[in-house]
Amino acid sequence: MPTFATWQELYKSDLQGAVAVTIVPLLFLLYLIWTERPAGAGVVPAAARFVHVWAGTFAVLTIVDPLATGPLLRVLGIADQPSATAVMIAFVLLGDFRVYLLVFTLMTFAGTRHDARVADPVYAARDALRLVPPRAALAAALATLIVPVVAVTIDRALRANDPSLPGQVIWLVYELAFLVAAIVLREVIVPARVPAAEPWLRNYLRAVLAYVAVYYALWATADIVILAGHDVGWALRMIPNQLYYAFWVPFAYGRFFARR
Repeated sequence: MPTFATWQELYKSDLQGAVAVTIVPLLFLLYLIWTERPAGAGVVPAAARFVHVWAGTFAVLTIVDPLATGPLLRVLGIADQPSATAVMIAFVLLGDFRVYLLVFTLMTFAGTRHDARVADPVYAARDALRLVPPRAALAAALATLIVPVVAVTIDRALRANDPSLPGQVIWLVYELAFLVAAIVLREVIVPARVPAAEPWLRNYLRAVLAYVAVYYALWATADIVILAGHDVGWALRMIPNQLYYAFWVPFAYGRFFARR
């Protein structure tokens, strides 16, 4: 059994970075494979197929992410190369894209007769052929770029004033920027796009965005503690890692199908 002298050493190990965060997604993926999706179920029954496919897709990516950005890069001998940074950034963007894709796609169902759509074979055939409306996919892709652009811009401005800033600063800026984005989505955009007459959809979207805000707030708090020179910040960082990798997709899926 390996032993670790510091929390940082444990955090940077494969035990935390590749094993602990993939157990739950793997079990969840097996659950999706062996469990039949309830017909006509969910917060928005017409979107049940989309959520089922979304959950399976991002459960796989959640497993691939820590393996590809950790052990695989070392096996390939490129862990210290610029290409490794590009791979890591790509998975960070995919992790944010999955949030936007879920939220923006489900918002397109606001104001429609959900139950009627499920019963109508024409709507069922259309939804099977086109799980994601193009405008929702485009909105999700564009929204995914906002926080990185903001974070890089602020980080460069900070480094122009103080070039000695540690590299962790850009992640803190990123986390705070996405925290703001999640709050704006939850408190402004969702209430504006989803009528109060559809409380189940509105409450669901606000719940999943609150979940996102929590793990970004915890990451930011952990990085502040780390930048202050306290090793315990690495222990704190393991909590949002679990929320992000292990439990986010199962939470979003389970919460969606909790109402049948």
